Amino acid sequence: MGAILAVIRLLTLLTLAACAQPGVNPRDVLSRARLDATGQPTLLAELPELKVAATLAPSGRNGEVITWASGDQASLSFQGGVLVATRGLGADVMSADVTGTLAMLRGRSEGVYTRLNSGLDGEYQTAFRAYQCKRTSARPEQIIIFDRPHSTTRIEETCTTPGRTVTNIYWAGPDGFIWKSRQWVSSHAGYLWTEQLVR
Repeated sequence: MGAILAVIRLLTLLTLAACAQPGVNPRDVLSRARLDATGQPTLLAELPELKVAATLAPSGRNGEVITWASGDQASLSFQGGVLVATRGLGADVMSADVTGTLAMLRGRSEGVYTRLNSGLDGEYQTAFRAYQCKRTSARPEQIIIFDRPHSTTRIEETCTTPGRTVTNIYWAGPDGFIWKSRQWVSSHAGYLWTEQLVR
């Protein structure tokens, strides 16, 4: 028990270090053995455009929405693995209606659907943006997350709004669980990459 608590404390310190120091990449300090020893759900989030990466732990749940927080209290909220809100990234997603995306991922929709996002504009007023989305590809793909293989279906979703087209990618397991994703946040933050290190 003492050894496990020591590993948990070490992971917490590494998480804080990764959040506080832009030069520290969690991939350089974490290992599958350390992750498995903690037994705690852990999410790795990376924003290549901002050159930041951090591990996050669950901090709250509201129905189907799970919020994950980093050591510096930045947070990401997901519904069924689909990003619905961010805080602390600068140009945040305040909320999102992802009903159509969830239906598509669950195989209940193959047509075009609307996705609504709200964020803050340059004057800190809430601005709404509607995307027209559709699934553009789905194929089996084996992925490896910190030495652990996962059989997934790689699903690509293309969403268009005046002046912008983005492509979100979800790697879903046989039970629909999203093990890895690349999802659009904003023109400031770019794409958010996530990997579920410990479920």
